[in-house]
Amino acid sequence: MTKKIGLALGSGGARGWAHIGAIRALQEAGIEIDYLAGTSIGAFVGGIHAVNQLDELEAFVTEIDWKTIISLLDVEFPTRGLLDGDKIYDLIYTHVLDCNLEETRIPFHCVATDLLTQKATVLKTGSMVDAIRASISIPGVFTPFNREERYFVDGGVVNPVPVDVVQAMGSDIVIAINLNYPYPSPEIDTSAVKAVDEQTKENNQKILSQIKASQQEESINNAEVQTNRIALLNNIKSRYEAVQEAVAEKFNNWFPEESENESNSPNIFDVIGNSINIMEQQVTQINLQLHHPDILLEPRLSQYGIFDFHQADALMQEGYRCVEQALPEIKEKLSK
Repeated sequence: MTKKIGLALGSGGARGWAHIGAIRALQEAGIEIDYLAGTSIGAFVGGIHAVNQLDELEAFVTEIDWKTIISLLDVEFPTRGLLDGDKIYDLIYTHVLDCNLEETRIPFHCVATDLLTQKATVLKTGSMVDAIRASISIPGVFTPFNREERYFVDGGVVNPVPVDVVQAMGSDIVIAINLNYPYPSPEIDTSAVKAVDEQTKENNQKILSQIKASQQEESINNAEVQTNRIALLNNIKSRYEAVQEAVAEKFNNWFPEESENESNSPNIFDVIGNSINIMEQQVTQINLQLHHPDILLEPRLSQYGIFDFHQADALMQEGYRCVEQALPEIKEKLSK
């Protein structure tokens, strides 16, 4: 019997262009994907691949520069997010057309976070454009997506790499791509990074032990698991409260390349992006211990910010390289 291969595409903002290179490498190796799930930018790239529009997306992202990015930012200074997201919605519509999730060439699901229930929601049916817009709604950046009186934000808040989703779809072998592994850069004191990593692992192990203990006593979806996830969500929500107040007067400082400001201090997107990245690293490590993929790919992307959408060529090349390096392991898994 032919094994069914599932691909879980993780969140990570602009780093998601690496997914394009990774999919290209799999295609060139003759590895066909049977099931596809994505979170945030993984949902965006995955949804477009699911409707066979990856060529068009690749052509678009290679032309992106800062002016293109700015043209997509429909600023409105609301209380729920910096950007309304209508232009992003139109961009998604351009690439995936007006199809439904259940009509895709490759079976595709995506993950969003229900802001009111504070739980992950797997979107399986209905409008593809709505589902992707919900999944990519970065808290504090895009306004939450309203669907049937429910408000959705970025799926990466609770499930950055949706291994469990693609497993549930029926995959025999799961390939997962984590965009947020914290590789140290050459400029960083690696001894300090190692100390932080060890402390992070210790903290995560404590959380994981609590989760597993509570699972044995009650069930997988017990209150202890939800308490930990709610704490993570509340933590990131609190980080953004101060950001919203000073947006109007600081608009020119959002993009250092476009600003005359010579300060090295982080701009508003740096603050939000780095905060999200820290949170997603923590959640990803815990989730990957609970749900093991057969192949875990972690391209070296820590030098790129989650808003570096203009770095498409380098990001796609790294995604391609990562898969190419893992091909012997992937083929060995498929042959067993």
